Amino acid sequence: MFFYDENNPYRLWVHLHGFASNVWGSKIETLRNIFRERKNYSFFAMDMDYEKHTTSEILNVLEALITGFSRKFGEITLCGSSHGGYVAVNYLRFKEIGNIKRVVLFAPSFETLALIVRELGRERVKDWLEGKEKLVFKEQDREIEVREDFATDIIKNRYEIIEGEKVNFPEKPPVDIIIVHGTKDEIVPVERSRLFTSKVKVKEYIEVEDDHQLSQSFGRIVNELLEKNLI
Repeated sequence: MFFYDENNPYRLWVHLHGFASNVWGSKIETLRNIFRERKNYSFFAMDMDYEKHTTSEILNVLEALITGFSRKFGEITLCGSSHGGYVAVNYLRFKEIGNIKRVVLFAPSFETLALIVRELGRERVKDWLEGKEKLVFKEQDREIEVREDFATDIIKNRYEIIEGEKVNFPEKPPVDIIIVHGTKDEIVPVERSRLFTSKVKVKEYIEVEDDHQLSQSFGRIVNELLEKNLI
């Protein structure tokens, strides 16, 4: 399933949803409504099905999409929410940027593997980390079954952006980066965005008094970023 709205012939927004989400999430609905009204961007989002693919597979598919979209659109904004932010930042690390001009991150995960281990406990995920079995757990009342090679792919290719206090990303990014994170986030600690922005020169870092979903502030923040010509 995907959404593709052609609102603007030059600018495209590519949105990557979070791990336990899909294209029916509230952020995508809000963005589609804003861009259809304002005509700032054409818009693309598809179901990523992260649990059914390795990060390498996701990045390869995204590269094909960005390469194709770069032939049609002169300016692309790549946006990632939660684990989608993890994918977006790794795209900057390892893939051809094409016509991406900026990356926008909402409550981004910089260490998805570490967060899963912290949430579920190392003993429970031990065999999964070694690629011996699938991982099954519940997230937001949804049962998720993650491929057995999901973790080994991350470990092998060093996709974790933050490891302890180390940030695996250049101080000067290849494109502008904008980060928005809620101080009440109980899923992805806001302290990790603070650490990232202390080591990397981002274009804009915004903290809001909100939860992981940015449920109270998302639409307002997007409109404010548009008004300031930051996106």
